[in-house]
Amino acid sequence: MKQKWFSAGVFGALVFTLLLAWTGAAGAQAKLLEEDFVCNTVTLGDEDDKVIAAFGTPIYDRTVRISGILVKECDFNGEFTVGFAVSTGKVVDITIKNKKYEARNGVRYGATSAWIQQTYGVKKPRRIDGNKFYVYDNPKDRFQHLMLQMNTEDNSLMVMRITALPLDDVERQELMIRKPELFREKEQKSVWFIPSEKEIDMSAMPEDKPIRLGGLTE
Repeated sequence: MKQKWFSAGVFGALVFTLLLAWTGAAGAQAKLLEEDFVCNTVTLGDEDDKVIAAFGTPIYDRTVRISGILVKECDFNGEFTVGFAVSTGKVVDITIKNKKYEARNGVRYGATSAWIQQTYGVKKPRRIDGNKFYVYDNPKDRFQHLMLQMNTEDNSLMVMRITALPLDDVERQELMIRKPELFREKEQKSVWFIPSEKEIDMSAMPEDKPIRLGGLTE
């Protein structure tokens, strides 16, 4: 009897070891692709006409300052939010709360951390503003990030975000040197507009605030 229990234990340990090895190998082979930074044909750096063609007319918009960058956030049907840098008029942020939206390899709301890492690669989670994220940098532009916010209770995917906004003060300082156009104010750059408006009034904008990347699910 003891021998049977021992054999069963050895077999179970072997299966577990093989499973770990397979998961590790899958994670090692996983990598980011260009399509991982695209949502409904829209990618970072696109202009408003392409966004409207893909998502329709925004149902709500607001202008906020995020880590020193003025951002016009537009909400669209289906729980998609696209942020434009006011100084350039180009997309700098895409937030996806749509529970039916499916990214590459079936990654969607509720995906497990194992499935995420098997798709995009093995990563240690990061804490940003009290929230847990898997953050992947675009190999072609390290200032672009794929952020996957995880439910801390069951470690499943809640929100997907594709962003060119700095994640911390160090990145912000470097971005100010590499891409200063993002931080220019109204008088330094021609005003961006979408079909529904000709100008953005920034006279009442508050002073610069710390980075705001957390609280995506609120």
